[in-house]
Amino acid sequence: MVEGVLITSLDSFGRGVGHINNKVIFIKNALPSEIVDVKITQDKKSYSEGEVLKYQKISSKRIKSPCPYFSICGGCHLLFYNYSDTLDFKIQKVHDLFLKNKINNPPINLIPNLSNFYYRNKLSLKIINSQIGFYEEKTHSLVAIEECLIANKTINAVLKNYQLLNLENGNLTIRTNSNNEVLLIIETPESNYNIDLSKLKEKVKLVGIVYNNKTIYGQDFYYERLHNFLFKISYNSFFQVNNFITEELFKLIENHIEPNSQVLDLYSGVGTLSIVASLKAQMVYSVEIVQNAILNGIFNAKINKRNNIKFLLGDVSKIVSNLSFAFDTLILDPPRKGLDKNTINFIKNKLPTKIIYISCNLNTLIRDLKLLEEVYTLKEYKILDMFSYTYHLESFCVLNLN
Repeated sequence: MVEGVLITSLDSFGRGVGHINNKVIFIKNALPSEIVDVKITQDKKSYSEGEVLKYQKISSKRIKSPCPYFSICGGCHLLFYNYSDTLDFKIQKVHDLFLKNKINNPPINLIPNLSNFYYRNKLSLKIINSQIGFYEEKTHSLVAIEECLIANKTINAVLKNYQLLNLENGNLTIRTNSNNEVLLIIETPESNYNIDLSKLKEKVKLVGIVYNNKTIYGQDFYYERLHNFLFKISYNSFFQVNNFITEELFKLIENHIEPNSQVLDLYSGVGTLSIVASLKAQMVYSVEIVQNAILNGIFNAKINKRNNIKFLLGDVSKIVSNLSFAFDTLILDPPRKGLDKNTINFIKNKLPTKIIYISCNLNTLIRDLKLLEEVYTLKEYKILDMFSYTYHLESFCVLNLN
């Protein structure tokens, strides 16, 4: 044990930063100005990691977490703070990383969550020995839970009745929409299922169950209505987890598409951003690798009466070099790994006038901005608080050609 470590700041993962013998240590659940006794859990050449054994001095900003699993669950990271303090943390995090990487950025604006609890429309859980929950951070030890404060209340209704699934081991993903309908996705080594459907349907509006990639009840998709659009979403198609922030994102997209523009939307999922962009654009080209998502996109364009979208199935990194049509606006919403080298080269070759870059990973976003800065200027940056009470954030960027 090391006694009396002063916490000077938070790192980008929400861990307290202190020093022991001039060596930095990162400590979970420790806040700036706190003095703590620490157990070192990892000791590496350039840094250490530790956990708090005792608080000698407690920050005036610390609150009692409303979640009983906060200290052991690996999900939320900032539930020692009031919500407004979590937003300050995220603004400071972005500012520090931009400064560290010498990125000339415009003012950092933030769009807060409408409801910072019970907002997630999707939750992935583990079931081990008939108990349900999440893995403890950096382990495969299950933290059994009865409720998740950041998950939609409909999801929590399923969670409280998960015994009706009669599963001993497996993965359960619960998806729901604004109409409180539920789609369950189960992955398990158990080949035979014994789900109590009649009781489960009494508890929630069940639209479908997909069991080891096979639909065993209802349908393998659900509908969501946002921003006056209707979207069909398959069980394995990407859709943003926060409906309110997604609507704010749609507004930003609509405001930044010029009339009669030619738009290319890469990593387009079920076509949500393509459909929003099509309100002003003359033509939108929509590229996605997941076949079900492309089929959803085609259907979604049809039911929303958008006939100026062309959908293309394929891996962005492999097909961009074959795209020969002209476009002046590029929408990017890549997975966490960001853009690959081939896509960066494609952008530098095509040089669209405007890039709208949406990212859920600040580190890969900054890497990509650095790669594009010789030809593009970052004109607008917004934080969207898509993932409240976690250190994660959604970035909305507008880049203009130099």
